[in-house]
Amino acid sequence: MKKVTLYYTLSILFLSTGLSFSQIYVKLGAGYNVDFNSVTIGTNTIISNSGVYNYEAVVGTFGKGVSISGALGYNFSSYLACELDLIYKLPVEFEETLQAVSSYTARNTITGSFFGFAPSFVINVPLDKVKPFMKLGLLVALPATEYEITDSEGNKAKGVFKGGVDYGLTGAAGILIAISDLISINAEIDFVSFDWKPDEVEITDTDGNTEVIKLENEYTSTDENRDGPVFIPFSNVGLNVGVQIGF
Repeated sequence: MKKVTLYYTLSILFLSTGLSFSQIYVKLGAGYNVDFNSVTIGTNTIISNSGVYNYEAVVGTFGKGVSISGALGYNFSSYLACELDLIYKLPVEFEETLQAVSSYTARNTITGSFFGFAPSFVINVPLDKVKPFMKLGLLVALPATEYEITDSEGNKAKGVFKGGVDYGLTGAAGILIAISDLISINAEIDFVSFDWKPDEVEITDTDGNTEVIKLENEYTSTDENRDGPVFIPFSNVGLNVGVQIGF
């Protein structure tokens, strides 16, 4: 009888230990994002023979395109969890052009991406093998944006925006579909909301000369190394799919 009791006690301890480990999980995923809250990024300009300027706005957000993500999560219960997401938004390009009748042309290629992490809370609705969920978190982002201007006369200038960390919101709604006790497939509609306001831009010209322009709210036209603020959009909404593995 004592042996039976001992075996029963050990089995309960083993199962309890297993349950505590299954509360921890990791997620890996990838997705595609579309514009959300698009803004004007640049302008295509054509100058006619008569000197009339024709403009066409270039609109969008640097948040569109492919992203990859990973997360470490912990289930407090069947209904509540927390996650730490890591997000990398692959670079996306926009172009604006200037075309004059005199055959002079100029092209500005603007590239933007970001890396971020987002602590978030997750609310689950535990069903049999399908688990709907919603989550909301704070995004801490490290954006990277630069531009390169080239023209038909061989001139070139490159600008790199700098400004460190920015903050925003991220969230998702989706479902988990269990394919085993520890492995699930997830699909979610997610969003990212933030616009980066860099502190400065470092410009390098054709000859390698470098100049740093401070981007400030208050400046005057006589300030050679100061200019107005720049807002770079990264907001997006997208579809993300991946796998969740419990431990």
